[in-house]
Amino acid sequence: MIIKGYSSIPERLHLVVTGETGKALSFVIERDRAAVILAVLLFLLTALTVGTWLGTRFFQEKRVLAVKAVSQERELKSFHSDFEGQLQQELAVRERNWQEQAAAYQTQINALQQEKKAAAQHFSAEQERLICRYEEELISTAGSAKTAHLLAELEQAQQDKQELIEKTAGRLDERSRMIETMMSQIGVDVKVSKNPTSNSGGPFVAVTFDERSSERLLNRSDRYIKAIQQMPLGLPARGRITSGFGRRSDPFNGQLAFHAGIDFKGGIGDNVTATAEGVVKEAGWDQGGFGNYVVVRHGNGYETLFAHLSKTLVSTGDAVSRGDAVGLLGNSGRSTGPHLHYEVHYKGKAVDPEKYLSVADLSFIVPM
Repeated sequence: MIIKGYSSIPERLHLVVTGETGKALSFVIERDRAAVILAVLLFLLTALTVGTWLGTRFFQEKRVLAVKAVSQERELKSFHSDFEGQLQQELAVRERNWQEQAAAYQTQINALQQEKKAAAQHFSAEQERLICRYEEELISTAGSAKTAHLLAELEQAQQDKQELIEKTAGRLDERSRMIETMMSQIGVDVKVSKNPTSNSGGPFVAVTFDERSSERLLNRSDRYIKAIQQMPLGLPARGRITSGFGRRSDPFNGQLAFHAGIDFKGGIGDNVTATAEGVVKEAGWDQGGFGNYVVVRHGNGYETLFAHLSKTLVSTGDAVSRGDAVGLLGNSGRSTGPHLHYEVHYKGKAVDPEKYLSVADLSFIVPM
């Protein structure tokens, strides 16, 4: 039936197209070509329909993905803000705990020194009094019983003094060992001078072994306290560390460079504090890239440098203690944003400051 219907169509079709103005166009199309043209038109219509559907799906999915990306970006910013706030709070709490522990330790040492000094004075006076009394009794009486009693009192006084010396020496030794343990945990070697005092003299007076040991322990404890006071420990500024010590890519030209310190991110005007007692060696402006900077010289060969400050608060020759403000955090010199560049030098060589910062994470109990 289809074949018969197709054969009934004339071999040539005459098409006439007329417009509103009366003009007409006529076309003559052969029957075989008309079928091809209809097939092509049908294929193009199908392709256009499918393309339109696929395009609509594509743009809908693109819009959904864009909405998800905006939502995830907001969540990431919120998480970053919360994390940075918690980190700053944690650093502040650790720094405060360390300062409180250090103050308590210093108080205990001072009290122990005063106690030893007072005890030595007391027993010295008591010993002298007993000796004088003994001599008076020997002169005034020949009774052996009285002499034996005085000798017993003198011996008891010596024993009491010996017990106090042993107790004091034990406490001093325990505190000295505690300092050594604390320093070894952070990898810092406390070097103290063992040379005898210069420009001194006098006759040699021998002492007992226990007295000599106690005096040596007291001197060692004093040297450790002095060394710790002059060692740069703790945090110079609040804020997270954005660049560590060692090799890194230069933030300006991207080339490999050596970073001689660590960077603390902060706000303009934040306090920058000394990490140990010392004397300001330099304070001013550096054309080479540090901007406003301060250098503090400490004992035992240590120096610290604070750079990119918005303002220096000290001058050359000023004495500072741990916790004193030496400047305000800024963005001066060769800097990409507000931060503190902090360096620690030991005997003229830059060392990694992070092992000195980690002391803020330690906790210890001062024995009574």
